[in-house]
Amino acid sequence: MNLLIQLRTPTEMSSYEGCALALTLATFGHQVQLYLDAPVFGLLMQPKSRLHGMIQSLELYDMPAAWLPDDVFSGWVTGMLPNDLAAQLTFVPEVVDTQYFDQILTF
Repeated sequence: MNLLIQLRTPTEMSSYEGCALALTLATFGHQVQLYLDAPVFGLLMQPKSRLHGMIQSLELYDMPAAWLPDDVFSGWVTGMLPNDLAAQLTFVPEVVDTQYFDQILTF
């Protein structure tokens, strides 16, 4: 199953639940793509937040880099994050075929 999980809510609990679901599904062989919207950037900037640590571990779950919106805030946040975390992030492709995903979930 191919899933897109969008994290859009600026609360740690919602972001944690969405990211935990993504990591769990990836563990069981599902193809999961995370999308982090600007409201969760504050959580990424906090080294002790759950989201910060979970995004660092995407590679361990064979997940692709999380997508960020292609805007000024995304460029700023990637420049401010530690290199190991920034390496797990990339800009959303210019063209996204939503038909590729069996489900799109938003938290």
